[in-house]
Amino acid sequence: MAEVTCTRCSQTREALESAPYPDDMGQEILEKICAACWHQCKEMQVMVINEYRLDLSDPKAHEILEKSIRDFLGLNPPTAS
Repeated sequence: MAEVTCTRCSQTREALESAPYPDDMGQEILEKICAACWHQCKEMQVMVINEYRLDLSDPKAHEILEKSIRDFLGLNPPTAS
């Protein structure tokens, strides 16, 4: 099993098997976040969706959720191109 030095917990742990999203953020998570921290992040996402009553068919809800994920994992926001 592949390992990664996680930028969130600073430990070398089991890596994810594949990117959780088919975009740049998914690739960044795959390269920088361990499976244990990603599991914690998924639990946090459920809480955010429920607490803010996010409608995931709304693009604004996706922005809120992405910001929450990036904040939780300590990932920098994407730079405007």
